[in-house]
Amino acid sequence: MTRKEKIIVALTASSHAVTHGNQLIFPSVLLLLQREFSVGYFQLGMIGNIMNLAYGLGALPGGMIYNYLGPKRLYLFCFLGSGASLIVAGLSPNLMVFAIALGFLGAAGSVYHPLANALITSNVTQYGKALGIHGSTANIGMGLAPFIGGVIAAEFGWRPTYLWFALPSVLIAVWALSVEMAGADQAVPRRASELKKKAALPRSGKGYFSPALICIYGANLLNTFCYFGTTTFLPTYMAQRVTVRIFSLESVAVGGMLSGIALLMGVFGQYAGGLFAQGKNLERNFVFICLFGCPLLLGMTFTSEILFFLLALTYFFFNFFIQPMNNTLLAHHTPVSMRGTAFGIYFSTAFGVGSLSSSISGYIAQRFGLQWVFFWLSLAALIMAVFAIVLHQMKDRGIEPSMPNEEI
Repeated sequence: MTRKEKIIVALTASSHAVTHGNQLIFPSVLLLLQREFSVGYFQLGMIGNIMNLAYGLGALPGGMIYNYLGPKRLYLFCFLGSGASLIVAGLSPNLMVFAIALGFLGAAGSVYHPLANALITSNVTQYGKALGIHGSTANIGMGLAPFIGGVIAAEFGWRPTYLWFALPSVLIAVWALSVEMAGADQAVPRRASELKKKAALPRSGKGYFSPALICIYGANLLNTFCYFGTTTFLPTYMAQRVTVRIFSLESVAVGGMLSGIALLMGVFGQYAGGLFAQGKNLERNFVFICLFGCPLLLGMTFTSEILFFLLALTYFFFNFFIQPMNNTLLAHHTPVSMRGTAFGIYFSTAFGVGSLSSSISGYIAQRFGLQWVFFWLSLAALIMAVFAIVLHQMKDRGIEPSMPNEEI
């Protein structure tokens, strides 16, 4: 990578850790919110749904305005807005204000994924590897947020937790001001095959909904659906299913710590997925990895203690293994000129529809018990595998083959 590429990867990787960490403060303090406001899992799931829905719906306009406002302005909106929302959440006097603050937190963070993925795939030659690094750092944020958030919340309460987490967002915004981003798209040489594909694609909205892209959108949506359902209730479920004691910490801290360890497995999954994305037979490998989700979630439904914990570690490894592969598949099926909007559709459908998993899972948890959340999510993982199989069959039959994985 060139120096400029390394800076872009470093910034986006750090940003990815922060934006996902911001979303996972809520699950780490869920037990404390339940105690203070005397609300059930369904109501708390709805609040998580508000944040996640806003996180998804804003991705589409974020992707569409990427080429108009530029990445730097979107960066400032994303992270200054996130920092302000976290402060309001920490100072909120009641549950209503808290829910509104989380909604704004989701809206501010919503532009990040189309922004960062378009920035990387348009400016970094080995973007499969870069996406793996980018994804890996997200898992560092996802692993550390429940861990740190649970410890701070157990010691000082959930309000100081939100206030402390505002600082990294502000620091990312300051860093983004010093990074050169403008005009980078034009600096990257396009390969002839990509230019040919660009000319062949229609300029209407239908070009964004080819059969192959629908499969790619669908697989990402369902993987994200499983992600939201598992992460929203994992700390609470972990505290119930694994009865280990750590330094006399409260269950909220133990659940957060163990969940953080499970989510950190995604660091290795994301990096491995990025390496797989650089290789041949991406569609075939994608099918193979997608097949792990359903049996692992079923196992988490009916186990406890060490076996449950090991299954959780394995599940999150494969859940995040999928992401850089899925992102690279989208890049292979779209030219640079379409990627901002394509990634906007990709992430808005995933985070928008996928966010419903929080409230649906909350209802299931309240009505039937937390363990049945994971049974329900195993069905979603099964359908995800079907999308992957259909995509692979289309390639084998010569229907919309992906672009070769060469340098751009």
